[in-house]
Amino acid sequence: MLYQKIVIAGGGIIGNSIAYYLAKEHQTKCTIIDCAGIAPAASGKAGGFLARDWSDSNLLGELQRHSFDLHAEIASDLGEDEVDYRRL
Repeated sequence: MLYQKIVIAGGGIIGNSIAYYLAKEHQTKCTIIDCAGIAPAASGKAGGFLARDWSDSNLLGELQRHSFDLHAEIASDLGEDEVDYRRL
């Protein structure tokens, strides 16, 4: 089913992720609304530092490695210079 108009309520990491993957996988345009703006709370403040191998010895290791790789993939899709992605 192809949706022509999608409005996503919430501009945090989940709302932005939904919009990103709808656009990438289904070529669907979305409108994100949030009364405080895009990434206004914790999602926008967590610039953070990621390391691919910090959790290799515990149950979260596979999830952490996938997350680390996904950051690089999304930065490449969006343009590393546009999103100020820097792999350290």
